[in-house]
Amino acid sequence: MPSSLGRPRTISPDAVSLVALRLFDEKGFDAVSMDDVAREADVSRRSLFRLFPSKPALVWGGLDEFVARFRAALETDDGGDAVRALQSAYVVASAFPDEQIEVTRRRLRVIRATPALDLRADPRLTAVTDETRRFLVSRDPEADELAAVVRAHALAAVVSAALTWWAEHDDGRPEDVLARAFGVSGAV
Repeated sequence: MPSSLGRPRTISPDAVSLVALRLFDEKGFDAVSMDDVAREADVSRRSLFRLFPSKPALVWGGLDEFVARFRAALETDDGGDAVRALQSAYVVASAFPDEQIEVTRRRLRVIRATPALDLRADPRLTAVTDETRRFLVSRDPEADELAAVVRAHALAAVVSAALTWWAEHDDGRPEDVLARAFGVSGAV
């Protein structure tokens, strides 16, 4: 095989992740190997592992951006009702760019179908729930700590349920579905 001259091709982690998520969504997470992903994505096994050290890492991409949007939205809070501010921050965080909609939808479907990938186990989401609890307590230092913990986890559950429903039903934008879910769940 002749070696190519010039600059090596750039591998898009997003493109590789999308290939993997399509495979996981269609065949099941456990039925797809890293070798299958490398072959379908037309990358070497070594390059794949350089980008994604494990199969779960192929699924969890995009979460950092969600967390960043959540935190940025909370920073712009005007000091009003704490629960409404948190709901608004979650809605803003769920406004995925158009080019990430398919990846996000498939990611959530794969997570839903694979108990080992439970969203609550990811430390970034646990940190968001803890941040939510701290935010609630900071607004009312005299508030009951138990109430803050329950509200933080209830908000996280609404987000998880709504976004999973959106992924399975292909109904509108994720942020719109989440806003509707907060309306259904009332004041958490």
